[in-house]
Amino acid sequence: MEKIRIKDLEEDVYYEKLDNGLEVYLYTKDDIYTNYVTFTTKYGSVYNDFVPIGESKIRSFPKGIAHFLEHKVFTEKEDPQPMEFFAKSGSLCNAYTTFRNTSYLFYATKDLKENIEYLLNYVQNIYLTEEDVEKEKGIISEEIHMYEDRPGDVLFEKVRLNTLNSSPYRNSIIGTVKDIESITKEDLETCYYTFYNPSNMFIVVTGSFDPEEIMSLIRENQSKKNFKIEDNIKVKEFKEEDKVFKEKEIIKMSTNIPKIAYTLKIPLKDIKLTRRQLHLYMYILFTTLFDETSLFDEELKKDGIISNTTYVSLLNTNTHLLISLVNETNKYEEFLERLKDKLNNMEINEKDFKRKKKVLISNEIFAYENVENINDIIMDNIIYNNELEDDPIGIIKELNMETLLKLIKKIDISNASEVIVKK
Repeated sequence: MEKIRIKDLEEDVYYEKLDNGLEVYLYTKDDIYTNYVTFTTKYGSVYNDFVPIGESKIRSFPKGIAHFLEHKVFTEKEDPQPMEFFAKSGSLCNAYTTFRNTSYLFYATKDLKENIEYLLNYVQNIYLTEEDVEKEKGIISEEIHMYEDRPGDVLFEKVRLNTLNSSPYRNSIIGTVKDIESITKEDLETCYYTFYNPSNMFIVVTGSFDPEEIMSLIRENQSKKNFKIEDNIKVKEFKEEDKVFKEKEIIKMSTNIPKIAYTLKIPLKDIKLTRRQLHLYMYILFTTLFDETSLFDEELKKDGIISNTTYVSLLNTNTHLLISLVNETNKYEEFLERLKDKLNNMEINEKDFKRKKKVLISNEIFAYENVENINDIIMDNIIYNNELEDDPIGIIKELNMETLLKLIKKIDISNASEVIVKK
C-alpha cells in the first residue's frame, strides 16, 4: 500500500492497485465521524461506441444505456435490496450516472466493513431478466417525461444540443424514450461486462477508519472473484466542429420567470494547459466578471434587471470547453445586451486575480474538512487525469496573469449560443 502525500496540505491518501486492476484510494481522519464510500466505473453516457470485451470491432449501443444499467445494477435478485440493506445500519445509499462515470455510494457512521463488502458484492454481480428490462423501460420513460417538464433541465439540454454538433456530450445522459425502448438485455450485459471490469473501476473510502484493515478487507473480497483480464477499452473518437450548431433558440413552455443561458464554445486544440489549469483560469475570470462581488452583478441588480447572481457553468467535452452564463429574469433582452457588452470588454486586474487565487487555496484547504468533498476531489482526479494530483495548491500558486490574458484573447465571443425558455 502506497502513501500519497498531498503537498502543502500535509494530508495523506493511501493507494493500491489490486491484482485484478481495481484501484483503491483511502483517506482517513480521526476527527471525522461519517464515512463516505464511492465505487465507480469509468463508464458514462458518452461511451456508446466501443469495442466490447472479447470482441475486435467497434459496436454502437443506444444512448442512455449507461444510466439504464445503473438502475439494473442497483437491483438485486434477492432481498434485501441495497436501500434496505444500508438502512438497517442507519446508512444512506445512492447511485448516479454522469457523462464520464457511474458511481454507487453510501454514507455510514457504523458497520463500515459490512457496508463496503455489500457495496462491492452487489455492484459486481448483476441480475437481469427480459421481464425486468422491459419493466425498467417504463420507469425510465416516466423519468424522461419528468425532466422534459422541468424548464431548468430543458434549458441545459438545449445548451448542449445548440452548441455541439456531433460530440456525444450533445446527448442526454438519460437518453430519449426511443433510445430506451431499443435497449435489450444483451446490450446491457455487453456494456456491463466491458465497463464494470475491475480494471476500469476504482473505490474511494473517506472517513475515520484503520486503512490497513479496510485495504485488507477489499483485497480479500476481490481475491475471491474471477474476472477476465481486460486491456484498455477502445472507444470511438468523435470530431467536433468549432462553430456552434445553433446561435439562438426560444423554447415556449410553462415557467414562472424566463430562463436564459448564454454559452461560449472554446476550442481546446490550441490551448496548451491541463484540464485543471484551464478550469481554474476560467473560474477566476468568469467569477470575477459575474459573481455576487462583481460590478456587473451590482449594477444589474440595482437597475432591476436581475434578482439572482449569474451562474457560471463549465463543461469540458475533451475537444471544446463550454462556458454557460445562466440566469432568470423577465428582462432577458436587457440582460443579454448587458452580458454581451461585458464579454466584449473583458478585463481583470492583478488585485482581483490574486484575491481569487486566495479563495481557491482556501477552498482546497477547507475541502479536507468534509468527507464528501475529499471523495469528490479524488474521484474527479481519477476520472479526468487517471491519477491523484499531489500538489493542488502548487497548481493554483503557479497561475499567472500573463497566461490568463493570453487565454482571453483566444475566446471568440461571437461563437456563442443563447437559449431562452419562457411562456
